[in-house]
Amino acid sequence: MRFFLPSFLVTSLLTGLNFPLASANELQIIPVVQLQSAPLCDGSSDDWKDVPSIEIPLMYLGEPERVKTVLLKAGVFHDEVYFYSEWEDSTEDTLHKPHIWDETKQKYVEGPQREDRFALEFAMEGDYDANWFSGKEFKADMWNWKAGRTNPIQISHDKMTIISRQALAESYKGTLPDGSSIYIQRPNDSGEEPYETKRYFKKQQELMLKYVPREKLYKGTDDIKAKGIWKDGKWHLEQCRKLDTQQADDVRFALHTTVKGAIAVFDHDENEHHFISQTLLFQF
Repeated sequence: MRFFLPSFLVTSLLTGLNFPLASANELQIIPVVQLQSAPLCDGSSDDWKDVPSIEIPLMYLGEPERVKTVLLKAGVFHDEVYFYSEWEDSTEDTLHKPHIWDETKQKYVEGPQREDRFALEFAMEGDYDANWFSGKEFKADMWNWKAGRTNPIQISHDKMTIISRQALAESYKGTLPDGSSIYIQRPNDSGEEPYETKRYFKKQQELMLKYVPREKLYKGTDDIKAKGIWKDGKWHLEQCRKLDTQQADDVRFALHTTVKGAIAVFDHDENEHHFISQTLLFQF
């Protein structure tokens, strides 16, 4: 399956993982339980000790022999949903494409650093599949936590994934195995990213951040509160959001329902290389 490629190279997708397709009753179920109290969204597991955990296997795109396991806990308290995720990562990577001063060229060049990331995706409309190249059409809500760009302001990047057989504005065009076309659109909620892209023409410091959090976030940009902490070779991440934000670009969760979704982990990877799950079934 191929999944979660923000700003990706479509041509690299056509070779990679070959997960067996699963029917709905074979999907791994992720229970979203009733919580006794609201966890603090601070990246700590302390509030989750009495909540059962689920181990979710992920495989690396293009190298199925590489695997990673995400431990996930999920719950609801009043009108909020909470997710706690934990996965092994030997290094804490919080810089993303910084500007590095090149003395020979007398200008800044892009640094090799790439941040760690974690993405949750939830079905909204259509026939959802974690494999964007399954040929199915759907809309989904994506929560994209970024160790460098969003963790400092304690949110996840709120976006949508729209997969269509019809041409879409500002979309990526890919080719399916049968030769037909697929279009992938990934709009930001509120139409704006939660950070600005900076450029520098004169030397200031040896390293300058390329992405700087916005001082004021647009409505709908900060719906997903999130905090990740790297400790002892693992990331510990908490995310929370209203069950229903009353916004058309967000998935609406409700008790006694199920929602398809998937998970991806980026270990200081480029967009076209990462760990992905099969389609999951979140059971509220």
